[in-house]
Amino acid sequence: MKFLRLNLFIIIAFIATPIKSDEPIINTCLAPEINETSTLFDINQTWNIQTGQIEGQSGEEIKIRDKIKIVSGDNKIIAGEVVYSEAGGTIRVNKGLVLENKKLYVFADNAVIETQDNSAVINNAEYQFLSPQARGKADEIKINPNTSYSLINATYTTCNPIDDSWQLEAGEIQIFPNQGIAKNLILRVNNTPVLYLPYLSFPTSEERKSGILIPNFGSSSKKGVEINIPYYWNISPNMDLITSFDWMDKRGLQLENTFRFLTAKQQGEIQVNLLPDDKTMNENREYINYNQLLNLSSQWRVNIKGEYTSDSQYFEDLTGNINSTSKTHLFRTINLQGFSENWHMKMGMDSFQVLDQSIIPTNRPHKILPYINFNGRWSDQNMGVMFGVNADVANFDSAINTSGTRFHLMPNISRTFNLNGIKIKPAVEIDLTSYDLDESPNNIETSPNRVVPIYSLDIQALFEKSWHDGEYTQTLEPRILGVHIPFQEQNDFPVFDSILPDRNALELFRKNRYLGQDRVGDTSKLSYGITSKIYNDSSEIFSFTFGQTRYFKDRRIRLPGELGSDHNSSAYLTNMQWAINPQWRLQLGHIWDSENNQSMKTQLGFRYQSEGSKIFNFSYRYRKNNIKQIDTSFSWPIRNQWNIVGRYNYSIEDRKALEHFLGIEYETCCWGIRAISRKHLMYRNGESDTSFSIQFIFKGLGEIGMPIENLLEDGILGYDVS
Repeated sequence: MKFLRLNLFIIIAFIATPIKSDEPIINTCLAPEINETSTLFDINQTWNIQTGQIEGQSGEEIKIRDKIKIVSGDNKIIAGEVVYSEAGGTIRVNKGLVLENKKLYVFADNAVIETQDNSAVINNAEYQFLSPQARGKADEIKINPNTSYSLINATYTTCNPIDDSWQLEAGEIQIFPNQGIAKNLILRVNNTPVLYLPYLSFPTSEERKSGILIPNFGSSSKKGVEINIPYYWNISPNMDLITSFDWMDKRGLQLENTFRFLTAKQQGEIQVNLLPDDKTMNENREYINYNQLLNLSSQWRVNIKGEYTSDSQYFEDLTGNINSTSKTHLFRTINLQGFSENWHMKMGMDSFQVLDQSIIPTNRPHKILPYINFNGRWSDQNMGVMFGVNADVANFDSAINTSGTRFHLMPNISRTFNLNGIKIKPAVEIDLTSYDLDESPNNIETSPNRVVPIYSLDIQALFEKSWHDGEYTQTLEPRILGVHIPFQEQNDFPVFDSILPDRNALELFRKNRYLGQDRVGDTSKLSYGITSKIYNDSSEIFSFTFGQTRYFKDRRIRLPGELGSDHNSSAYLTNMQWAINPQWRLQLGHIWDSENNQSMKTQLGFRYQSEGSKIFNFSYRYRKNNIKQIDTSFSWPIRNQWNIVGRYNYSIEDRKALEHFLGIEYETCCWGIRAISRKHLMYRNGESDTSFSIQFIFKGLGEIGMPIENLLEDGILGYDVS
């Protein structure tokens, strides 16, 4: 066996920048991903050529024949014949070649390599990338001196070698270090052309790349046939813009723009949607969403958030997101925040845009123009005493309701005694509130004020017990809170932001029964509860909470329209969560009114999820005089590679389905498809929208069709599209 050492330049350089996609490479057919980005051949790489026969002399053509094997590191080339012209610096590989390394395999008929300018032409080649996992063919692969390369009449797929479920065909694919350009591109599914694009750019590295993204399409009863073509503009490493041309058969063409930016001091996102001359509404429609966070220093920052829409039906007509269609207000704020270990300060302005026109004007929120809030807590280590203060000044503005300025100050003092694991915390707070009102309807005083003390005693304990040689731990956490707030007349006070909180375990130990600062509820009460938990080193297995409040005198303070209660006790509150085994979980929450022997609120749910894709959820929700619903969802394999998904959310109170969808999924190692039929409430008057969406997933390339991932992940608890 003879050996020959040659210094060659870059050969077959297209390995240096393999085609990549934003799509994570999972469940693909060819091989695991290899995170290696170095070039295939170093420009001054030394090669060992092993052969059985060499013909020719120095200065002439040298023919290398018989069992040619070229080795350099992890790179191996096997060739039938190599002809090297020393004068021209040309290497011709004839009679077939095979190239192999950690990143790909290449099979070709022949190749010509120009060592003087580092260019090459490879003819009739088949390739298989290992990272990313893909394969294809090309009539010709041109390696250019500028480290770019071109594939002429090429194909590309991530399917395995005996499966051509889908593939891309292109007249030419140009590959550069950070981007690729495909011309005259055809997507074939089962050898049937389904999409033609004259031009497509795509990333070939982890860096973001400007260009047209894969279009989405679908249909619904409100928008008709919909085609969405997004364009991504990578303005700079910290700034980008996505512009989508969203054509809707029944609405027209909407321009959707999302601009994002990120610097060392600030970050933000601006969304602007414009629909000129809606075909159905015969008017222009817009939506704007602005978010910005500016860090002035380590302790100070500015937050700006705001939404605007041209009309109250924008979300109902032009989005399919139930979270958007259920909005009643759009919130806007600008504020300055400062904070340290002991204090937090916030000042700014808040306003709203009302979407739900059924809300009567007197029930609509006030604008707060402006406000300033300060919270601080300090401790005296010598005395063991904690001091605190909450100070708030806010100007509430309304065209219909009472307007004015509210001044609020609440100093507090407390001390915690720790007695063998039992914590006893007495506290005293003083609520000082006054108003300067612009008007006084119904003879309400223009400058009401109050001084109300709040006395409390909070007792908590934590007991632990270990089971099975420490494998399990059970806790017992009793708590008692006694509160006394004397009565002070507050009927002359306006109601700017005070409401009754929802009943739950957190609110059980609230001192003031109202949220907000317009009412301080008089009371003499004792709240008690107990929580028990069982857990191991990895997770919580079981938890149970029970609690109630006992009242020692009638409550006289009321909000307008609030029904009074002379009961001596609150409803019983219970909550339980139980991980029966790794697959089954049970959750129960219940509030029982013992005075009237009736349920006030119930929530029951159980969930099954196997290590595979089997998911089943069921929940029942009840709230007296308001909600009575069942909700079930599932994702279940029905045979190899086939999966059925669905959700049914039904209001027993209204005798109608709030949302239901049913779909099917098919997935192989290189492609998949999702099809979903959906009907859901879109309008506050009870009207529904019916839609059908289909999505093709080409792994290693992307998706085509209307995005369905968010619908499935939001609608089916535990579903993970990845």
